[in-house]
Amino acid sequence: MKNNLRITDHPILDIQKGRRISFQFNGRSVTAYEGETIAAALYASGVRIFSRSFKYHRPRGLFCMAGHCSNCLMRVDGVPNVRVCREPAHQGAEVVSQNAWPSLTFDLAALTGYVSFLVRPGFQYHRFIRPRWAYHIWEKFLRRMAGIGTLADSKPAAPTIRKTASPEIVVIGGGLSGLSAVLSAARTGAEVLLVEREAVLGGRAQYDTSKIKVNLENSPLRRFEVVRDMAEQVEALDNCRILKNSTAFAWYDEDILAVSGPGEFWELKPGRTIIATGCYEHPMIFGNNDLPGIFTAGALQRLMHGDNIRPGNRAVVAAQVDEGYAAAKQLVEAGVNVIGIVDSRNKETVLSAANAHGVAGADAPLFSGYTLKSAIGRRSIRGVYIEPVKAGGKKLKVSCDTLCVAGAKTPANELLFQRTCEGTYVLESEHQFTRKPNVLPDMRVVSADDMFAVGAACGSQGTEHALLQGKVAGLSAALDLAHGGSEIEQAREQAVEQLKDVRGS
Repeated sequence: MKNNLRITDHPILDIQKGRRISFQFNGRSVTAYEGETIAAALYASGVRIFSRSFKYHRPRGLFCMAGHCSNCLMRVDGVPNVRVCREPAHQGAEVVSQNAWPSLTFDLAALTGYVSFLVRPGFQYHRFIRPRWAYHIWEKFLRRMAGIGTLADSKPAAPTIRKTASPEIVVIGGGLSGLSAVLSAARTGAEVLLVEREAVLGGRAQYDTSKIKVNLENSPLRRFEVVRDMAEQVEALDNCRILKNSTAFAWYDEDILAVSGPGEFWELKPGRTIIATGCYEHPMIFGNNDLPGIFTAGALQRLMHGDNIRPGNRAVVAAQVDEGYAAAKQLVEAGVNVIGIVDSRNKETVLSAANAHGVAGADAPLFSGYTLKSAIGRRSIRGVYIEPVKAGGKKLKVSCDTLCVAGAKTPANELLFQRTCEGTYVLESEHQFTRKPNVLPDMRVVSADDMFAVGAACGSQGTEHALLQGKVAGLSAALDLAHGGSEIEQAREQAVEQLKDVRGS
């Protein structure tokens, strides 16, 4: 049994810890290392419950580790509702939990779960409106229960600087496809502005140790090494400006793209825009699927390979896609005992995926044709019940302290549809529809000639596919703006043909 969850030795990664620091969490000192997030340091110190749900105050733990959910909202240095999964730990920080009394581990409001028949959905809108004079009293109580935190401590705030720019090409997202688009466009001489919501370029790929084929000729390479090399090339470009820790969040009249960054608010009017915003990982549907200890595959990659912290000692992986097998392999490499991989697909498909990622056999027993029934536990996961997809099979209990869910993904394409781009609804799985944009061979969105969608933002899942999409979009955008001649046109046509070959393979 490994009680220390910090990874000190890894077969692939070179583990280097930063300077040792400490911060306060609910009045007690927590040890961290520079470079870790607050959430990772708390997890390594034994914290499993990070917040409580609104209505029944059920325990909530780390889940996505990417700032896409609200499970880790806390008050940091007097500022409420900070997602601590993205907030770097720093010396002397004051971190306080929200939405729980008297503590996160023992919350009296959780008693509402035992009288759930009295608090049906929308109960607050019709149970507390009379007498009218008492509504404002109930309102304060309900706001406190909702867990949105109290106002920030009063301190002079630095004014946000409003800036405007009209770059030739704006690329939103610094993952594999976004970096490919930047490199392709910038090398034609076009002026490029890259918007990245994180502090480091690379997207999810920077935390992924699995091997990928960049093209058909070369041998497989580690994904994080590929994206690290591309990021270094982008950083060295003279005609590319990079806005890190910045979010492109809306389109306004006259096609103004709004971007919010540290102390800055940008109003951009780009000549061409390339959307490379990636995708969201979906949770799976099963009983108790909100227990602490349940993670998405991407969250585990960030925790293990970004913060160098093991999620637990015994893990079950629930896979609906082949990525689950890569996550299982990475758990084993981090020193986690993978108790089993649960996959509802047929045995041949499961064995093929397991062999391709090197996790078949004793490392990770396979439960093909099974699906998750429910998670077991109260304050954190203690195991799962699984059952066969076909009726008549026996339900099994598997003990674990970590559950990795690798399910379907949804393109993060909100900016596309804000511009009224056309799309098609696709049935991704039994429980999920996805709206994907309609794109032309040069990755141009059909109803917006000046916008392109690449990578997972338009439904691409393959690495080589995403890289080629970025290349085609970058070259097409540059050609639209009169950068490059016949040589660049030929390079684009060649990339389009390669893209067709990859799609057909």
